[in-house]
Amino acid sequence: SHRLQVDAPLDCPMLYADPILLERLLVNLLENALKYSPAGSTITLAASASAQHILLSVADQGRGLPPGDPDALFTAFTRGERESAISGVGLGLAICRTIADVHGGRISAANLPAGGACFTLSLPLAPQPALDFDPENLQ
Repeated sequence: SHRLQVDAPLDCPMLYADPILLERLLVNLLENALKYSPAGSTITLAASASAQHILLSVADQGRGLPPGDPDALFTAFTRGERESAISGVGLGLAICRTIADVHGGRISAANLPAGGACFTLSLPLAPQPALDFDPENLQ
């Protein structure tokens, strides 16, 4: 019921992370985006890198974050709306924060200027291993 747009450069560096935990974090963020954005809207999963970090973000076109400190959303049993027909108990973002922490990273949330919310995970980049093949032949 939503469109998923993936925005990741082909030369994005490899990320050293526990794949199961990172998958859980991304699934939690994508499930939240699905819950809090209208059907037919676009959810964007994006990746970018700097010299020391890789950024992964999930952005939606929903109504955005509730007023107050966005950091409070990462506390266990905290939900954006106290009474809501949307299922959940408020653990997903707390789990995301824990997964980010064990990877030496950080997760944040913000409202987008055009509406919607964006959750961004920043993880440190590890030294890249030497590749024994020509990456240009992968396309």
